[in-house]
Amino acid sequence: MRINIRLLWMATLTLLLLCPLALAQALVPALPPVPAAAETPQPSTQTTEAPLPDLRTANFVDFGVRGTSYSSGSDAARFQRYRDLRTNRPVLDGLRYTNLTEARGFSVRADHVGFYDQRYRASYNDYGKLKVSFDYNQIPLFYSRDTATLFSTESRAVLRIDDAIQSGIENKLTTAANVVGQSKRFDLRDRRNVLSVAMTYSLVPQLDWHLSLKNTTKTGSQPWAGTFGFSDAVELAVPLDTRTTELGTALEWANTRGMARVGYDGSFFHNNVQSLVWDNPLRLTDSATGPSQGRMSLWPNSNMNSASMTGALNLPGHSRATGYVSLGSWSQNDALVPFTINTALPAIPLDRASADAEARITAMTYSFTSKPTTMLWVNARYRSYDFDNRTPEFHVANTVTYDTSVAALGEGTTAYSIGRRTFDADASLTPTRFAAFRAGYTREQIKQTFRSFDTTTEDTVRLSADATGVSWLTVRAVYEHARRVGTGLDEQALDDIGEQVSLRQFDISDRTSNRFSGLVQLTPWAAFSINGTAAIGKEERPRSAFGLRSNDNHAYSVGADYVPKDAVSLGLSYTYEKYDALQQSRQANPGVQFDDPRRDWTTDSGDLAHTLAASMDLLKVFSKTDVRFAYDYSHARSLYVYGLTPDSALPPVVQLPAVTNTFTRGTIDVRYYLTRHLAAGGAYWYDKYSVDDFAVNPQTINALAQPSFLLIGYLNRPYTANTLIGRLTYIW
Repeated sequence: MRINIRLLWMATLTLLLLCPLALAQALVPALPPVPAAAETPQPSTQTTEAPLPDLRTANFVDFGVRGTSYSSGSDAARFQRYRDLRTNRPVLDGLRYTNLTEARGFSVRADHVGFYDQRYRASYNDYGKLKVSFDYNQIPLFYSRDTATLFSTESRAVLRIDDAIQSGIENKLTTAANVVGQSKRFDLRDRRNVLSVAMTYSLVPQLDWHLSLKNTTKTGSQPWAGTFGFSDAVELAVPLDTRTTELGTALEWANTRGMARVGYDGSFFHNNVQSLVWDNPLRLTDSATGPSQGRMSLWPNSNMNSASMTGALNLPGHSRATGYVSLGSWSQNDALVPFTINTALPAIPLDRASADAEARITAMTYSFTSKPTTMLWVNARYRSYDFDNRTPEFHVANTVTYDTSVAALGEGTTAYSIGRRTFDADASLTPTRFAAFRAGYTREQIKQTFRSFDTTTEDTVRLSADATGVSWLTVRAVYEHARRVGTGLDEQALDDIGEQVSLRQFDISDRTSNRFSGLVQLTPWAAFSINGTAAIGKEERPRSAFGLRSNDNHAYSVGADYVPKDAVSLGLSYTYEKYDALQQSRQANPGVQFDDPRRDWTTDSGDLAHTLAASMDLLKVFSKTDVRFAYDYSHARSLYVYGLTPDSALPPVVQLPAVTNTFTRGTIDVRYYLTRHLAAGGAYWYDKYSVDDFAVNPQTINALAQPSFLLIGYLNRPYTANTLIGRLTYIW
């Protein structure tokens, strides 16, 4: 790593020295020779060569070929992840076309045509009358090409294992470890297809109609898990076949005094695979001690409908008031899955056949902004959100645990509701053009049913100072102090579920936090700037005996940019991030152990990350040639240190190794202009990812059959990839 950084610094310093010289030579033309006294100057017949196009603004189509090679043991799926880098086939990598006139504009864009990550966009703007845009985006997610399973797909919702395997394991004639060799290898991946259309039509000069439609489908499969208890769990590839349709429309009226808007938004989710059935690898027949198969619900169909009104009014004194009100309804009424699929257990009747779930949503925002003088600016905003859950209570006396036994539940289900109120106030004072000072206050109150705290209230104070009036210096500093306190503590709710009554859930526990952030940017001359940022945060949870106790974070960055002219750009940045957290728990069974402090233990977690980024663009610095270079490096390390009390009754702790990952990426892209309309080029990508995670390393999980699990082999694996790209670009 030292060598790489040193080379980058050497290259950067060399370019910093050479680019001003090259720029000076380009800007100072050679003096023409002085003609002899007897000579008569002749008119020049030389024509000025037209400048080469700039691809940042020109129309072009880019096509070519690419290929990727991997080092031994590389995880090609993880390298591609959200991309499609299939090789040995032609690539139409980019198309840009824009046609602008004084009356209208039209543009088309296409990327990675014909691949799983292809994108298309088109827009038309008849200025002041009609604006339309179209987007289509495919987003692949490649999990693994090394996964394997004993399950076969009987139907989209049913996964089966050969009966002979189940029978052999049940009768102890074989084991899972002996039969995993029959597993079938498969690619684990899914893909989203997102289609969206938006339109704005001006009915009259002051009245617009907005319409938007977005359709998202998701197909394929993803990692999943099913269990029949802690000693019998399986990893599965759950099938995906969902569709989400979002519709929005609104009428908006506006003039110099204000605006008004009335709108409707709807979102409709549909899942074609609403439940999953999978075989138990350890049993072929149902019994009171275990089922032959399992069943679970998947994502239910759901609907959201919402109507909203927005208004704004311009007031005297450079003031403006706005208001927003939204009323919505969420619902889902899918059929409920029975308590068990185990035919050896008695059937427990359901309270009702379908979910009959419904919630009413009310959201409001009101704000007032004013600048009564050139030195003073004030803003106030109030927001409220109410989630009124109207789902009927589900009455049930018994339930089934792990499809193996009937157990008393004791009570039914109760709907969960939440209400949030937030008030913000900010004021800014600018006594001189060189500095501004700002103060702000926020109070957020959350009321929720069936939590250990009925209400949590958080007060936040913000102070900031800015210096921006000096052309070569920008400074900003922000300090925030927040204190959250819960009321209406219900320790009985924790005791009823067998938790320690001094446990505090991290999202509602009492908390005191302080955060400071700052930014400095120096621009000693127009072509060169240096920037630095710092952010420090500290959280304490004074009344949390168990759970998250504290959380600290630090982040620092420094960077430099050098842009002597439009054709030359260099950048370098480094970021340091550190996060620490302390959690406390007690390992105890009900009885005497439950209140024994000698059984307490802590987890002190630390995450550290270093990131380096460098880039260089040289456009036409070399004759007819564009050169772009980029380098990224990041290294992260996570360590969990376990601690015990001095008189601990627990066994000695075996500390876990650190989890580390390192990512390196270097790219170089060269394009040479053969003519004003044709360019040839190529690119090289170097990508390397290494990871050491004790939980999901191939060295740790070296077989699909583990003592209590049957896995599919989705693990953390490294990769090293080299990609070459050749292309031709036509410009017009």
